[in-house]
Amino acid sequence: MKLLFCLLAIMMLNKECQQNQGLEKNKMLETSEVEVDTSKIVSTVSYEASTRGFYERVWITKDSLIITNDRNHVKTVSHKTSEKDWDELLSLLKDVAIDSISELEAPTSMRHYDGARFATLIIAQGKSEVQSSGFDHGHPPKAIEAVVNKVLSIKASHEKN
Repeated sequence: MKLLFCLLAIMMLNKECQQNQGLEKNKMLETSEVEVDTSKIVSTVSYEASTRGFYERVWITKDSLIITNDRNHVKTVSHKTSEKDWDELLSLLKDVAIDSISELEAPTSMRHYDGARFATLIIAQGKSEVQSSGFDHGHPPKAIEAVVNKVLSIKASHEKN
């Protein structure tokens, strides 16, 4: 009789545990549809161009644009980024496979003999950064050309002001 009671209790507890697991799975599915993966949200877009005698780095965030010509990043100039510029930059980034920009090949190689500045595009997502392979300033790979041109146009518009 005790054996029968123990088997019955185990079966009932097992069934209740299975039901709870099903509820937890449903709850996880519901919340995962609502949650956003914050590790994939772009927080900063940077562009760096340099030669032996020249250096420039531009950081663009949702709130600010920072420009420096100092390799140690001591002397910087800050401007406010317009919401329109930031939204346009993010929409251009949607067309880019960010994880694979480090594998892009440069269309020209003038930077190898100081015929052009050595340039890179750096995109920060959460706590990680992805850096493009090096390319000639003014001649970015086609996959990131629109993003690079937008960064440079934002920089140029703020330098005029």
